[in-house]
Amino acid sequence: MEQESGAAASVGSFISLNEHEQRYYSGLHGLCQADTSGKLSSGKVAELFKASQLPPESLHKQVTEVCGAKRLGYFGTSQFYVALKLLAAAQSGLPIRLESVTAS
Repeated sequence: MEQESGAAASVGSFISLNEHEQRYYSGLHGLCQADTSGKLSSGKVAELFKASQLPPESLHKQVTEVCGAKRLGYFGTSQFYVALKLLAAAQSGLPIRLESVTAS
């Protein structure tokens, strides 16, 4: 994760996090960290997703697919941060699409 000048950090090359999001997501990432490989505990990630109170089909199918975790087979840091942005977008009534979190 690179820190950009100003108040945003870039996740991957397509989403930006403000300082508040960076701190909050980093804390959640630490809670879900399984080992030093960078892979997150799928059980802890699932618990976090359930706490969003969104319908399970949205979480498991759409979010994991859009963030890239399904393709990879696990949640790395970038996939996790994108998933959190997608969950926040869905909670705000936006569709679970990459465009929902990449718009400035």
